[in-house]
Amino acid sequence: MFASKRTSAIVLAAGLVWVGVGLLSRPSTAPLTGLPDESLAAAFDSDMRNVIYRWSETDPRSEQEQKRALFDFIYQTYDSSAWIPQSLFDQNLIMQTVVGDVDTIVRDRVGLVLWRDNPRVVAFGMAPSRSVDQPLMWTVNCLVCHTAEIDGVTYLGAGTKVFDDFVLGEALKLLTRQAGGTVSSSQSQDQVHIARALRILTSHHHDKIDSLTRARSTAFAASHVELYMRPHGGAMPAVDDVGRGDTKTPPLWHTAAKLPHGRWYSDGSFHGRIPLMASSMELEKDRSFDSLVDVVIPRIKSEFDTVVQHLRPPPYPYEIDRELAERGRRLFYSRPVGCSRCHGVYDGRGNVEWPGVHKDVGTDPARREIVSDGFRAAFASSPLAAEGSLEKSGGYAATPLTGVWANYPYLHNGSVPTLYHLLGPVSERPKIFSVMAARHLDREKVGQLLYPSRVYDWLPERELLRRYGDDRNWFNTSRPGSSNAGHEVWWRIGTDENRRALIEYLKTL
Repeated sequence: MFASKRTSAIVLAAGLVWVGVGLLSRPSTAPLTGLPDESLAAAFDSDMRNVIYRWSETDPRSEQEQKRALFDFIYQTYDSSAWIPQSLFDQNLIMQTVVGDVDTIVRDRVGLVLWRDNPRVVAFGMAPSRSVDQPLMWTVNCLVCHTAEIDGVTYLGAGTKVFDDFVLGEALKLLTRQAGGTVSSSQSQDQVHIARALRILTSHHHDKIDSLTRARSTAFAASHVELYMRPHGGAMPAVDDVGRGDTKTPPLWHTAAKLPHGRWYSDGSFHGRIPLMASSMELEKDRSFDSLVDVVIPRIKSEFDTVVQHLRPPPYPYEIDRELAERGRRLFYSRPVGCSRCHGVYDGRGNVEWPGVHKDVGTDPARREIVSDGFRAAFASSPLAAEGSLEKSGGYAATPLTGVWANYPYLHNGSVPTLYHLLGPVSERPKIFSVMAARHLDREKVGQLLYPSRVYDWLPERELLRRYGDDRNWFNTSRPGSSNAGHEVWWRIGTDENRRALIEYLKTL
């Protein structure tokens, strides 16, 4: 997997998804069986007709080969060891646990992207069992975190804007606890799966792997915990030994730029051919190191070679002032402004000659500090050490800017909502803004809207902090690891006219 999927997310969103879809109300006759490849593949073109993604222009494969690789990626299960049976949700327990229709629960509370054109799978990242020889069961995969909805459009490969693994985890714990004595004896195997899911949800939980803000990843903290547990008989590291540094999920199309440098994630601390650190997230499904090596890593390598490295950013979907963008291009590459020195040279077709710069520019250090001596020792004793090295970084990556319009909010922790704020004075960056407003693009400032409604425009920032400063649906820059300081470039840009021109050019990348 390529980004954070805490145990809560890994075990499953399916129960929350099927509410209101119709399966919950079906007669309690023979159980549904898995969804075979043939039936899923037959509908794939139709299911994907409104999903935005782009292949590299230099990819030599046929459209049919690309389609098959993408199909396998979207429905990948990694032979999961943690499943939620459909039978659990056929008993309407979910109706007792979480109130609301499918959009409210799945799209708003959990924050998954609904797959509106797919009648079988309601949200991206859900993966069904695919054998007719077993009952229908569900797990999740990479697209939980690597799909985003912007202005009502689904962008495959974009980092999630609103997914909340903490809310999902708490709901699943409650649901599986309530299910403990309710599954009938005729479904004893389902009961085993439910009990296993509950045990994993509780036994793999560490205090440092709960994100402080919705839609922020705790992948590296969770990786430290899981890599430590295996050689220590299941014991977890002490809370104080695990760092905290919530980060946003990056887009998959940045992979192409980073590939020549072999340094991965926001701080570039993992060095290797491909970004395998996140494979340790599969350990949260209670997998062994042997299973990681034999099943998970080979499949991730295959996905990287057949899908991920070939993805390119979606073009900006609205009008661009080409004259203003050309002025911005000249500023971008000019000596006084000098953005290209760290961020690279772009061809306007989704490609970049990226210099691989990793530098401390004064942004929040918490994410880099996760890579402690203890974490490196846990990594060194794991099978991942055969695939690369984990090294403490001196700074964060000067992020590739391909598809930057869709990679908001900005900085590694998502603490700056728009390009306008990022390129302006640090003192003028918002101290609080709504995470849920990130489903909509601010076309003028490029990035997310600050608030879900214009009503909030009338409230001073101090009042927003008073009301929502403790609400995980709002990003508060005073939380640990959430500072919006650093990357001060206003002194180079100098005027609002220059800022506007740069923003217009950035839309073209």
